Amino acid sequence: MCTVTFVPTIEGFVFTSNRDEDPKRSAHNIVEDQRGDISVYFPRDEGASGTWFAYSNADQFACVLNGAFEPHQRKEFYTMSRGIMALAYFDYATIDEFINEFNFEGMEPFTLILFNKGDFKELKWDEVELHVRTLSIQDIHLWSSATLYNHDWWIDRSVNFKEFVARQQPDQVGIMHYHKTVLPFVSEALQTLLGSPAPLTNLPVKTISVSSLEKTAQGYKFHFHRTDDKVKLYKSTY
Repeated sequence: MCTVTFVPTIEGFVFTSNRDEDPKRSAHNIVEDQRGDISVYFPRDEGASGTWFAYSNADQFACVLNGAFEPHQRKEFYTMSRGIMALAYFDYATIDEFINEFNFEGMEPFTLILFNKGDFKELKWDEVELHVRTLSIQDIHLWSSATLYNHDWWIDRSVNFKEFVARQQPDQVGIMHYHKTVLPFVSEALQTLLGSPAPLTNLPVKTISVSSLEKTAQGYKFHFHRTDDKVKLYKSTY
């Protein structure tokens, strides 16, 4: 749930997510879940049964990252996992309805990127307040998890990614390759965030998958690649 990009295209966009997590929580397939009249598709978190990235056949997607603005101290208990919350979003007709009616109290800090038929918003929950920002679908965006990357890392990656897009005009496959080769988790990022004088070793975190959703004139195209190359799945909706 850690490095995410959005690139506008002539027909729509390419939205891509690196999952930096314990390999034990790697997804193995794409699940279809019927929520009312909507079919929702997502790689299932094998640990918590939720997801970090989901989309529907009703022109919607949700992607969640750990943390809001800065690292936080984890509590022993939260009312709901952030991956289950991401799926709950699809029970609401609009993003604003979700914002107004969902109970965020007791949730662990998160950044949630939501899209619904052109409405594009970023939600950040810091355990006290929900911060909502409307995003432009005409701009390039990059997010990094606040629990793994500091502001300087985010700035550097954002600038480099925008330069890459401007220079290469990559397609979905090219963006996924960039995520896999240039944007994977490296321990130096967390070392910098924690201010550790020594390199961090034996971390139970790595980039375990790259997922990408492309909106075209024909609908959505979704790719899910585990970085160990054992699973490469492709699914197209309507």
